Amino acid sequence: MKQPAAPASPLSRRTVLAGTTAAAAALIAGEAAKAQSPVAVQRLPAAGNPDITLEIYKGIALDELDRWDAVIRSDVKANSPAGRNINGLQILKQFQKAFTTAFRPRVDLIDHYVLGDRGMLTFNLHWKHDGGPFNGIAPTGASGTSVETALLRIENGMVTHWDVADNSLDLANYLHDQGMKLPTFVEPPALIKG
Repeated sequence: MKQPAAPASPLSRRTVLAGTTAAAAALIAGEAAKAQSPVAVQRLPAAGNPDITLEIYKGIALDELDRWDAVIRSDVKANSPAGRNINGLQILKQFQKAFTTAFRPRVDLIDHYVLGDRGMLTFNLHWKHDGGPFNGIAPTGASGTSVETALLRIENGMVTHWDVADNSLDLANYLHDQGMKLPTFVEPPALIKG
């Protein structure tokens, strides 16, 4: 009769993990060496104008939405978990003004860049819902943070598409708990479909 295998000791697990880690490091080092060879060099698009993302941030942080006129096209398409299918700069400004009035956020800039026809802006909203209703939700006094990333598409120095992704869920959970239907099955255009 065959004896059951003895359970692995922590030492043997560490040995296996160390071997796997070493193998992965060797693979990564090999790929990095290939990437540094002249054959594997890829040219990146030219850096864009970082004033685009800074003006968007300042518009939000300072509640000066007219700053957006110089960097966002009038027919912009925008989406966020709290607002879908926002079409046009004036509607986007109205949405942002309603949010700012309701939640009175302090907005910290985390990161931003513009590269070719793409841009990214990450910020942290420190919010408290005590300034007024938002999307039919009466203020409750609840507060939290929301780390958000705006994914931007840019043509001729102007933002044409703005998609917001939540990196933390305080605000999304709050809105959901208050009865707001949050989007599902969202599929922004992909550079590469996997």
